[in-house]
Amino acid sequence: MISPLILIKQLCRRYTSAVIGVLLKGLFLSTSLLATMLFQTSVSAMEIQFSSQQQLSAAKISNDTVMGGISSSEIENDAALDQPIFSGNVSLANNGGFASMEYRINTSIPTSSSVKLTVMGDGKRYQLRFKTPELSFGEAYVANFDTTAGEQTEHTFIPADFKSQFRGRSVNAPALVFANVDRVGLLIADKQAGNFSLTLGSIDFQQ
Repeated sequence: MISPLILIKQLCRRYTSAVIGVLLKGLFLSTSLLATMLFQTSVSAMEIQFSSQQQLSAAKISNDTVMGGISSSEIENDAALDQPIFSGNVSLANNGGFASMEYRINTSIPTSSSVKLTVMGDGKRYQLRFKTPELSFGEAYVANFDTTAGEQTEHTFIPADFKSQFRGRSVNAPALVFANVDRVGLLIADKQAGNFSLTLGSIDFQQ
């Protein structure tokens, strides 16, 4: 006959092992679920390289000269990186103070929930600008981002991060849907006078 003490020890071992097994199984499932969620949030729907002549049309420059200012900018290709550089000089003279550029996207954007911009900047603040066929001339969906001088940085946005504006003023517009975007641009303003330089890597629309 098994003594009560031995029986209790056997039961403790059996149920302790069972509890540990359940806990380990739960931990494995939780880790797997977390990994799946992280993977799903980072799946690329379509990545556009700013250097691609197939995905984008030639860049168009638009500075404050259209309003009497004297700011200047240009797009040059960095041969070593094979990436375009948006650079120039912002002047506050004649009530000016901005420089911008814009590409037309030559392909349809798939359904996306976020977008990741990769650039190498100069420590200044820039605007990422999207346009859709629903907007009138000059309006844009804009989101600000800060750069770090000499370092490549990534900036992730969701539709709610963008505000519809025209020349810095809020305007009424339909909610931004990434799948409707047909133009992408960059702008520097906010009275950031002086030289600037922004190397354009890629923009990745993500599911």
